Amino acid sequence: MLRICPFAFLVCVSLGMAAPSPDPALLRAKATMAGLPLHFEANQGQWKPDVHYSARAAGYTLFLTTRGPVFSFNGSGTVNLSLLHGNHSPRVEGVSPLAARTNYFIGARAKWVSGVPNYERVRYHDVYPGVDIIYYGSQNQLEYDFLLQPGADPNNIRLRFNGAGRLSITPAGDLAIETRGGQLVQKKPLIYQESADGSTRQEIAGQYKLISRGVVGLTLEAYDRSRPLVVDPIVSYSTFMGGSGADMINAVKLGSNGLLYVAGSTTNSDLFSPDGAYKQTNTGATDIFVAVIAPSTSGTYALQYLTYLGGTLADAPTAMDVDSSGVVYLAGSTMSTDFPMVGASVQSSYSGTVAHPVVVLLNPANYGGDGLVYSSYLGGTGTDTINGIAAGPGGKIYVIGTTNSTDFPVTGSAYQSVTWGPQDTFLCEIDPSSSSPVYSTYLGGESADDGRAIAVSPSGLVYFAASTISTQFPMAGNAYNPNFSGIIDVVIGVMDMTQSGVNSLVYCTYFGGSDLEEVRKIALDASGDLLVTGFTFSNDFPITADAVQSTNNGNGDVFVSRVNPSARPGDFVTYSTYLGGSQGEVAYDIAGDQAGSIYVTGYTLSPDYPVTGDAALGQYGNGVEIFLTKLQPGKAGADGLQYSTYFGDLGIHVATGLAVGPDGTIYVAGYSTTGLYTTGSAAQGAYGGGSSDGFLTAFGN
Repeated sequence: MLRICPFAFLVCVSLGMAAPSPDPALLRAKATMAGLPLHFEANQGQWKPDVHYSARAAGYTLFLTTRGPVFSFNGSGTVNLSLLHGNHSPRVEGVSPLAARTNYFIGARAKWVSGVPNYERVRYHDVYPGVDIIYYGSQNQLEYDFLLQPGADPNNIRLRFNGAGRLSITPAGDLAIETRGGQLVQKKPLIYQESADGSTRQEIAGQYKLISRGVVGLTLEAYDRSRPLVVDPIVSYSTFMGGSGADMINAVKLGSNGLLYVAGSTTNSDLFSPDGAYKQTNTGATDIFVAVIAPSTSGTYALQYLTYLGGTLADAPTAMDVDSSGVVYLAGSTMSTDFPMVGASVQSSYSGTVAHPVVVLLNPANYGGDGLVYSSYLGGTGTDTINGIAAGPGGKIYVIGTTNSTDFPVTGSAYQSVTWGPQDTFLCEIDPSSSSPVYSTYLGGESADDGRAIAVSPSGLVYFAASTISTQFPMAGNAYNPNFSGIIDVVIGVMDMTQSGVNSLVYCTYFGGSDLEEVRKIALDASGDLLVTGFTFSNDFPITADAVQSTNNGNGDVFVSRVNPSARPGDFVTYSTYLGGSQGEVAYDIAGDQAGSIYVTGYTLSPDYPVTGDAALGQYGNGVEIFLTKLQPGKAGADGLQYSTYFGDLGIHVATGLAVGPDGTIYVAGYSTTGLYTTGSAAQGAYGGGSSDGFLTAFGN
């Protein structure tokens, strides 16, 4: 079967400059409406006979007639989409019935209609010989898939727009349809063909073409007609993960087994936990949850594992990694003195009134209670937080964090055995088979230091990054900048934990400008260089000649840098750029691919954040918006911006983690309020309620 899916319509409505100030209550109502998934109501006499199903969205009403969809722009005219030379009377049926029913108690009682069934999708059969269409969608976006049986010809497909103004194909390959009610934008599809076993895919060149006035077709290059063909959107999968309380995802990782691992926190038991989980319900005020998801190029993502984890009070994850065997390395913060302890814990108990760090190894391949293979408290009697965790060679656990405890457990081999300032960074190596740390040290200067990020090379070298206001943070090696330069600086270092004392700090340097910057994440790229991101207020942050953005646009921009700690100081920074708009950004995760591209995500408040023409969402949604950007070092200015998009709408949407697949798929996760786009194949298409939900989104290649 040939599958061309999905086409998504984005509706952009223009407002006049002299329009009165909108009612805040109306804005909230529209924002709520925009966040709801489309559902299709069957016609049981409430509409004209030629209407089979209808759906409502903010800005327009959609009617699915025998000839195709009709967009009614609430008093601003209509646009009809039909298929030229297609079947004039296809069989139309609702697919995937929903529990919701609709009632119409309007006018005389004899005209009332109640119990109208709702459907998630609507299917038109045989619109062309061997061709079906399925309509679905969410958040003002109608999407549809063409399903072609073997031998069906995609060149027969002709889309005719009646009631529309000018049709044009944008430089990005999108189809723009002008209407009196605004602009319809049909995003450029991505076309690929799967191998017989579904493990790989090959991109097929194709594009829209203008046939005549109001008529659009498709052109495709040669493909294997015996195998499925997919014309995919930029957003290939997007789902909420949450219930009626407060939920968020803190981290996402792609395992070498091809599975996605997500870790988050929840205040409820609304998340579905399949049989075999370590713990199937929330037993505390807030519990950690860990989920394992099998991605699919067909857009159906299967939940393979989900477990709750925690004690009777508040527990939340702070960082996650996954090793080559699929074992989850989890760092968290807990108020629970009964957090489950397993194995040779470094600390099996704690007492106090502040949250305490916890380190966990979880093996989702083990059934039930056997899934938790190691856990330990880790900290002193003060305030301690683990901000980063990494899986190392031989199953070792590496963590970085921040402490003001004077009795944090350090080893005799520590670089620094006592605190220096009021708050220090700590780094620790743990062997799960031993109740004593392999290596543990304070690291800091005379003032406050914040250990934020960690990465471990295959050889066991430990890379770390922290933010500091200490002018005397320990420096080592041939430092790029041995002097504190601003209000808050970043420090980047390398440790060899097989060494002892001063020999264990191999390299350390300040990194920043004359104002304020903080680091949020690091990652090793394919060549072994270190990728670093965070945010900066400095106008003189170190920037390279191939920067996408050479100046700070204001109110705190993201910085994206690639550095080589083993190089001479002059060659330390191999790539560095500002990234942002006029109103402020923060980056939370960074990754690289085999081709040397750099990916970064976080949130933006800027209506002028730099986006590319093929963005999934090219306009600011007037909220706290997710950004996702792909950069190509070596190309300066706009040429180095390979892909960049907003994602979100009114409300708060924050990306906390990302992962990049070998096929180029980008997975982004975080937390959101209502107003986030979900796909028709979403495991949870609608916002679950409460103050926030987690989300997981895949951007297809």
